[in-house]
Parts: sequence; C-alpha cells; structure tokens
Amino acid sequence: MRKHVLSYVLSFVFLLAMSACSPSDNNGTLTLKEGETVKFTLLQTTDVHHHVVGTGPSATYGTENDATKGGYARLARRIQYIKGEQAAAGSPTVLVDSGDFLMGTVYDLSLGSNPAALAFFKTIGYSAITIGNHELDYGPTPLANFFNLPLVNGLPSVFKVPVVVSNMQTNGHTGINALKTAGVFKESHIITLDNGLKVGLLGFMGANAAADAPVKAPVTFDNDLTDPDVVEAFQAKVDAIREAGAHVVVVLSHSGITDPNSDDPGGDDVELATAVEGIDIIASGHEHQMTADVVTVNGTRIICAGRYGESLAQLNATVKIGTGVIQASYTNNCIGNCDDGDDYFEENQAIKVKLVGGLDTAINASLEASGLPDVNEIVAGTNSSNLAIPNQPGETGIGNLAADSLRYLLAGAGGNPSMSIVANGVIRNGYTLGQQVSFADIYNTLPLGMTLDPANQNIPGYPLVMIYMDNTSILNLCKLAAYTIGAQDGAFMAYLLANSPTMYMALSNLKPDYYLNFSGVRYTYGAGYAVTADNVALYGATDFSCQSAPTIPSISLLGTNRIPCVLDLYTALMFLDADMQSLLTVAGLPIVPYTGVTGSTVLSADNVLNSRLDRDTSTAGVQEVKEWMALLQFVTKPTAQAGLNNMIADSKYGSTALGSGNASRVNP
Repeated sequence: MRKHVLSYVLSFVFLLAMSACSPSDNNGTLTLKEGETVKFTLLQTTDVHHHVVGTGPSATYGTENDATKGGYARLARRIQYIKGEQAAAGSPTVLVDSGDFLMGTVYDLSLGSNPAALAFFKTIGYSAITIGNHELDYGPTPLANFFNLPLVNGLPSVFKVPVVVSNMQTNGHTGINALKTAGVFKESHIITLDNGLKVGLLGFMGANAAADAPVKAPVTFDNDLTDPDVVEAFQAKVDAIREAGAHVVVVLSHSGITDPNSDDPGGDDVELATAVEGIDIIASGHEHQMTADVVTVNGTRIICAGRYGESLAQLNATVKIGTGVIQASYTNNCIGNCDDGDDYFEENQAIKVKLVGGLDTAINASLEASGLPDVNEIVAGTNSSNLAIPNQPGETGIGNLAADSLRYLLAGAGGNPSMSIVANGVIRNGYTLGQQVSFADIYNTLPLGMTLDPANQNIPGYPLVMIYMDNTSILNLCKLAAYTIGAQDGAFMAYLLANSPTMYMALSNLKPDYYLNFSGVRYTYGAGYAVTADNVALYGATDFSCQSAPTIPSISLLGTNRIPCVLDLYTALMFLDADMQSLLTVAGLPIVPYTGVTGSTVLSADNVLNSRLDRDTSTAGVQEVKEWMALLQFVTKPTAQAGLNNMIADSKYGSTALGSGNASRVNP
C-alpha cells in the first residue's frame, strides 16, 4: 500500500475548532478544603480498535437501513453533548480511553501517515489515554513511530494527549524512552478541573493483556499481582499521586473485568482493586465486557464501556475532599443502532466530513492504486445466519470460513492433506443473513497485526506462515481445541479441581479467544473432552467441506510424515511464547512446529519470518500474504478455481450443515 497517498489527508484535521470538546484543565486557581464536596464526570471509551464508522455492515452506515453501532462522528457528538450538559450541572468532565484503540478495521491503513485514532483523540480533546496489548502488535518500535508521526522536532506539538502507562519497563528501548522524554508517555498525570478538583491518572497493563502481546520485547510490564513487590510498587504510585495533590485517583487499566454483571465478577482489574488500596475508580479495558452498573471491589469502583465504540461509559461522581468518591451514578450511552431501541445516530459534522471523509478519500485512493476494491464496494453476499463473531469456543461458520480461506492458498497441493489454523481471537467481524458484504467487512474480519519485517510494514495485517506438523502435534492441537471448550464447562473444571489441580490450573488459562478453528482436520472428542489419534482425520487440500473420504482417516497412519499448515504470525508466535509453552507442557500437549517437510529445524522466533508465504515470487524479497488477503481471495474467486464465487453460502457454513456433519470439523 502506498503510504504517501495517505499523508496529506490528516494535515488539516487538527485545525478543527472544537472548543466544546477540549479538556477541562485550569491553572489550579481554586483551592478546595478538607470536607468540601465537588462533582466531576468521567467518560470512557475502550477497545475501539479503529472502528471509525462503528460495527456492522459498513455500506449501510448513514443510510436509512443503518444497522451499525458506534463510529467516531457519533461518539464525538455524544461526548460534546454530555460535556455541555454536565458543565451546566457544575460537573466538569474527564475523557479517557483504556487502550486497544488501534488494530481492527480497514482504517489501520492510516497507520503509515497519521493513525486515525490519534487524530480522533487530539481533535476531540481526550484528557488522557493508555495503551493496550494491540498497540504492541507491531512491536515497540512501530508503536513509537506511530506517536512520532505527529511530533515535530521531538516535541509533542500536535499530539499532546498524555499517554499514561505506570507499570511499563522500557528496558532501554530508544523509541519509547524518547516518548517519555518528550512527555508523551507518562507514569502519572494530574488534571486540575475548573472546580478545583485534582484528578490523578495512572495507567496499568494487566498480566493477561500483556501475555497477548507476544512481540512486545524488550518492553515488559510489572503486573504479577501475586508478587508482593509488584503490589508494593504500584501501591507506592497510588500513594505518590495522592501526596502530589490528587483528590481522586483513576486508573486507566488495560487488564479487564470478566463476568462483570454476575454475582462473582473476576479478571485482572478485580485483582488490582483487591490488592491495591486507595484507587477510587478503575476505567477497565481488554476483556470487551461492558459493565451494566458500577462494580465495587475493596472500595474501588470499576467501569467498562465494552468495545468498538458501541457504548460511551459515563460515571457522574461526587467527591468529598479528603475522603474520595462518596457517591456515583453510572450510564452506558449506546451509540448508533441500539438493541434497546434507544438509538443515537446524531453526528459531529466536522468529524464526519473532515476526519472520516478525509480518511475514506485517502484510503480509497491507496486501495485503487493497489488494484483493490474501495472501502464500501460490495464484494460478496451471504445467505446464512450462522456467521456471527465467535464469542465461545467451538465450531462456528465464521471460524470455518476463516480457516478455509487460509488453506485455500494451498489448493495447489492437489489431493495431499494440508491444514490451517485460525484462533477465535483474531476473528473480529461477522456477517448477517442476506448481508451485502463490502471490502471493509472482509478486511475487518481478519484485520489484526503487523509483520516484524520493516519492508512489509506499509500494509497492516498479520502475514501468513507455512509450517509443518507431525501426527503428535496435530493430535495435541486437536486436544488443545477440545480442552478450550472444556475450560468453559463448569462441571468438567470442578472435576479437574478436585482430581487434577495441576491440569485445572493449566486449562483455566484457556480463554475462548484461544479456541483453534481448523481446516483440513476433523476430530471427535469424547468424555472428559478426550481426543485420540483414531478420532482425528485429515482431508485433501481442496476438500473444504470434509465430504469426501478422508485422505488419512487416522493420523496414526501419518507415520513420520508431516503435512503443511498455514497460520498467521500471531498464532505462530503464541505457540512459541514461554507462557504458552509452559501451559502446553503442564497439560501434556507438546506442539513442535517444523520449518520443513523433512529435517530437524524447529520453528523459532529467529526463523519464523523465513516461513512466510510469498504472493509474488517473481519479485525480489518476500511479498507477504496478509491474513485478510487470503479471505478476500477465497470469497471472491470463482467456483472453477475452488473459491466461493462471491457468495458465503449457508450450505457450507450454516448451522444445519455443521450440525449434520456436512462441512463439520468437530464431533460430526
């Protein structure tokens, strides 16, 4: 993709006059006394993932059939309205984001010039943000470059929104250290509001989130809340910001809360609130689970807006000086087409026309220059209602579709068996019955990541790699997938806790996002989610529906042979991650990916780029195949070339097909 095509479009965005959206921050002329009460409003977004025009069919946005939720222009208008409303009530506003603002849509194509999310934060006037694990999908050097794009002579002349990250260790990384020196990245930040209230802001990256950033090195995060030294260190930061004058302490946490609307919420943010005293509010991110109401743990109020800009979290708080928050009311402001019928479509026209419109113009020019469809050009249709985003482990239509698209690249292997793997966590978009699917919708389905190769970083997306698996690794992959289903089964996990605590601890780390979708493999699990070699079959490279007789009916017949397997770089690196290797060892599931069909070279972080697929072998170097490219190709190629011919069919990916065994990969 041509970076320079995008470079011009955002240069004027920062000239927008949006005084109603600027942060409330004075020079501390008001002095509040012990026992006084004042109000403030905390607004939070999190895990927006570059959903510039929200979620849902992109081509319907702004039409009479609009089924989308979220979107920058709608968020901006709602923020603007609430700020005005609360100011009139004597409650100034603090606007924050809890991370994962990048990675997730076609608007990642703005990363080469001026990331859309950073333009939005600056233009709207966010008070502070923190980073999430997906900001580190590219590694720390590209992340530093994103923030350097709006810097001039090393000074934050354009991007002045504080990035608060309090538990990060840079370990000498030059780019991140430079951002700290420039005052862009900060360990803490205090805002003094118009009513004299001093709001102290800290940032925290949780253990689960950091584990989902396999290329973050050398950057690390002190987040093991079972370690007294880690707890003591963060407690000292909370105490220090209070000693510096903060009346209330807010942690922007990319850690997560799970089951927030149950009687027993969990997650890293619950652990943080339990372990550290004196945090008034945690604005939580990472798990994508919206809090229906405030979750109070150890005197700390936890809120979360959910994901994708579909909701704007609003906490109206009363603070007693010397005591902290004494009263709070909470609202989730639904943005766009809302399930409760209370739709909010009103837009900020400056954001819509200048920012979003400018992005569309530039991205379309870049796409056209590369021979790709425009953002909202329709490339396919669906006649299936079974293509929603997977939110639980198990076989799904969209999971099979994604896996098939990767294996499609090996169709030239003829009748020989081959396989592909797509983890649930990288599938970020689904489709509805009868949807007209645009290029953006396809891209947004498998949009994540960035290569480690600077020569290919002008096009976002995880590159695809081809590795080789023997029968032991294939069997253990199927066991891992089955155990990921079992990890959500309360009765099964209770049995393990009583009879195999070590196995219980290992499997309790298997989140639904880790579920592996396969193509070319069919497996059956029995009692206790057990999988045996005789219950794993392999199919030919072009047999996507597993309808023909298996090429290898039992992987025990594979012998010492290996078969090719296509997967994205992220999944490959996760298999190599030390924590994942430890989990696999404890669970008795060794997985050893090789770099060749023969030989003893095992895949490693040092050689993984040598295994990338090359879409143009006639050109020097590797022209990477990004994951979204594989899906686009599979969906649009004609039937004669084993593609889907622009129709994602219910006969292949519908619930009936999967349930009857036709096209099924699990327990047919």
